[in-house]
Amino acid sequence: MSDKRMARILRYEVPVDDQWHTLTLPGPIVHVATRDPRVVEVWATTDGFGSQELDLTVVGTGHPYPAGGDVCHRGTAIAPGGGLVWHLMQRGPGRLVNLEEKP
Repeated sequence: MSDKRMARILRYEVPVDDQWHTLTLPGPIVHVATRDPRVVEVWATTDGFGSQELDLTVVGTGHPYPAGGDVCHRGTAIAPGGGLVWHLMQRGPGRLVNLEEKP
């Protein structure tokens, strides 16, 4: 049996509801999209270095969001038909959780 590590890409959802949501992701965000105008989907890779908690919210184009160094843009998702465009925003830095000891 090989010692080679395997990774996966997993999907998560952030509701479009003007609220902040804490998601525990297994690694970095690799893609943001939407198939349903009520949620933004986030894909994250399992990088093998532990999970991270991120505070995320969805903001529509033209809608206000907290500005400043504490909030950053993580991706944009265009709803089917192009009538709605959502922006995934992150508040603060990610917090590492469930770290395993590395040899």
